Amino acid sequence: MKAGRAGLGVCLAAAMLLGTALAIPAGARAEEAVVVASTAPGYALGQVVADGSTVTVPEGAAAHFLFADGRMIRLEGPFEGRIDSVPQLAARGGADAAGDLVSGERFFQTDLGASRSVSPWPVRLETALAIDPGSTGTYCVPSDGQLRLRRPSDPALSAVTLRDRATGATARVSWPADGGGAEGDKGDGTVPWPRQIPVRDGAEIIVAGPDRKPRHALWLRLVDGGKGKAQRGPALAVSVARAGCRAQAEALLSSLRDQMAPLNLYLATDRGLYPTYRPGEPVRMVLQTNRDAHVYCYLRNRRGLTPIFPPGASASSRVEGHVPLSFPGERMPLSIQAGQPGSDQEVRCFAAGRDLDGELPGRQEAYRPLGPDALKRLDRALGALRGTDLVMAQVVLRVD
Repeated sequence: MKAGRAGLGVCLAAAMLLGTALAIPAGARAEEAVVVASTAPGYALGQVVADGSTVTVPEGAAAHFLFADGRMIRLEGPFEGRIDSVPQLAARGGADAAGDLVSGERFFQTDLGASRSVSPWPVRLETALAIDPGSTGTYCVPSDGQLRLRRPSDPALSAVTLRDRATGATARVSWPADGGGAEGDKGDGTVPWPRQIPVRDGAEIIVAGPDRKPRHALWLRLVDGGKGKAQRGPALAVSVARAGCRAQAEALLSSLRDQMAPLNLYLATDRGLYPTYRPGEPVRMVLQTNRDAHVYCYLRNRRGLTPIFPPGASASSRVEGHVPLSFPGERMPLSIQAGQPGSDQEVRCFAAGRDLDGELPGRQEAYRPLGPDALKRLDRALGALRGTDLVMAQVVLRVD
C-alpha cells in the first residue's frame, strides 16, 4: 500500500460512459471546462476552469474535468499545466513530460458520446434546472427550454408571489399544504414558470411569501444549452456554471460525479506526502474529499493509536465535499507535533459515505491513546463495515 493514498473503493470502469455525440454550442467553448469532482484543494464541484489557465493537482490528489463537447478528463497528481493541452500531449506518447503522465496512468480521458448503448445524461435536465423560489440566487434558463419551479425548500412558502422588478408583471404560484401535486406538476414536484411573467435575460424577480411581503430576489440568465435534449448535458453544464447559476450547476453535475468519480480522499502535509521534521516541530495538514462524507482520523505513534478527528464526542464527523479541512484549524484545534528522532508517526484518515460513529473505536475518546490492541480493533471494525463506500489516506511523518 503506497504511503499517502490508498483506495478501498473500486473505480468505475471506463465503459460506464454516458450520452451520445454532442454538438458544441456557440456560447460554450470546447477548451473551457467545469470541475466534476476533485480532491485537489482549490477546485470545487461546478467551478469553471477558463481556457488557457493552469491547473495544479498535487501528488495524491485527483480531479475530473468536463468539457462542453462531452470530453471528460481525469488527472492524478502531480500535474501542473493546461488541461486543454492534455489530449494532444497524450496523443504524442512519451515525447515529453506528458508521456510520463500517460505512461504512469495518471491521465484518463473518455468521451461521453463514445457509446450509444448506455444511459443518457444521468439526471433529467428539466428537473435539475428547476428553480427553488425559496432560495435567492442566479438561475439559468436554456434559450430553447422551459423554466419550471420546484416546491420551495422553505415549508413556510406554500404559496409565492413573483414580480418582475422592471416590468411589474406579477403571478402567484402555490403548492398544496398536504404535499400533493400542484397544477402542471409532472410528478417531480415542479410546475411551469407562470406565463404572466415572460422569461428574459437579466430579469430580477422579487419573491413574496403568503403574506405578500417581499423576501428576496431571483436573477434569470438565458444560456445556450446545445442542440437536442438528449445531447446537451455537458454543454449545458458548462454554460450554466459559467453564468454563475451555482445551484443548478451542482444539480446537473452531482449525478455525473456519482457515476464517474468514486468517493476519494486527499491527505497531505504542508511539506507534501513524504515529510521530514525535527523533534517538536508543528505538523500542518490538509484533507479534502470529492463529495460530502464522514471522516475519521487517527494518529499512530509509540504511544499507540489515538483518535484525532472528530475532535470530541459531540463534534460532527461530516465534512463538506471540495472544501479543504486544515489540521490544526477551526474544526481541528489541537496541533500535532513531531516526536523524537527515529520515532516516526503516521496519520491515517478514512472517509465513508455514511456515519460510522457507533462502529469505529475511539469515537468518544478523542486525543486519548486507545490501548495496545487498538489497531487490531480498528482493522476488524473496518472489515465488518457494510453498505458504504470507504477510502483511506495516510501520511508517514519522519523525524530526524
